[in-house]
Amino acid sequence: MNSKHNQYAKKFIQMDKEALYTLILSLVIFVFFWGAIFILQNTQTFIWQMPLWFVVSCIGGYLLSVIGVAVLIKYFMKDFDLDDNK
Repeated sequence: MNSKHNQYAKKFIQMDKEALYTLILSLVIFVFFWGAIFILQNTQTFIWQMPLWFVVSCIGGYLLSVIGVAVLIKYFMKDFDLDDNK
């Protein structure tokens, strides 16, 4: 019984780590999004008839999100069953 409890507890520790990594990624994306707007707000450059700050913050933020989630899934997330019977 104790071994099952330890394995169950280890799964929760892994879930806590995954939640922390996800929080860190969301903060990186948040800083990138608002940083791009703040840094590029006064530029007169346009891409596809949209201001540079919009392209970098929105489209770049989306691409950063997709890449970040792919990295999280590949390197930090683990696939396991929470069920005790496994």
